Amino acid sequence: MRSAQKKYTGTPRAPIRGASPLKEREKRGFHWRPWLFTSVFMFLLGGLLSGGYWLWQHLPAIQLSRVDALEQVEVRGTFNAVTEEQIKEILLPYLQAGFFSVDIRAMRAALLEKPWITKVSISRRWPKGVVVEVSEAQPLAIWGRDRLLVASGALLPRPKQMQVGTLPELAGDEELVGQIMSQYQALAGLLTTRDMEVKRLSFDDLSGWHLELMSGIELKLGHEALLERVNRFLTLSRGLLAPYLQKVAEVDTRYGNAVAVQWKNEQE
Repeated sequence: MRSAQKKYTGTPRAPIRGASPLKEREKRGFHWRPWLFTSVFMFLLGGLLSGGYWLWQHLPAIQLSRVDALEQVEVRGTFNAVTEEQIKEILLPYLQAGFFSVDIRAMRAALLEKPWITKVSISRRWPKGVVVEVSEAQPLAIWGRDRLLVASGALLPRPKQMQVGTLPELAGDEELVGQIMSQYQALAGLLTTRDMEVKRLSFDDLSGWHLELMSGIELKLGHEALLERVNRFLTLSRGLLAPYLQKVAEVDTRYGNAVAVQWKNEQE
């Protein structure tokens, strides 16, 4: 009698010892794929930028007409000494070269040759324009008939279209312009009320300093102790001379401890 044999027809199972190699590769792929995409993107972007720069340097200039060139420039700033039209005329030869060939440094240097222009900023504006920002020197006083003294101490030609308002007038030897400017600035800080503001300050070797106030009063101040003598006048103008200031024509402060007053009716 044969012993009965039990047959097993199912598929044998291997023991599970971990994830399959395929799943391991999928998990690893989840991490490196974004880096691959980023690298490719950066490579392409770098190529585009490099190609654009090459084109900027090597494309032939497209000559613009005068009208087209001037339409592509925007000028910003407050203009008193120069005009927007003058600035555009200076820039025109450079603007006609086109967007890619325009020489920003040369444009800036050309504008700074104008004595009244102190600062220039120029930037390109796509597709073919530029934005120009200009700063002017600030006038401090009138010097003679055709020049103005600016804050830097330079004497610049007076533009015909420039409005000078109530700027004071300074006069004297041109070699002493720095000293005259310094004395004016000191007096401007001392004489602050409207009638006592400086209208004209001059100096000559013979009579020294001569000051005219906005009220019309003239002061002879001599060669030395300028501020001390002006202070002496101010003290009198607030005290003894206060009721009579409208009648005063001239005050001579060149005395040690006194002043000489000339009245308007004496001039008449």
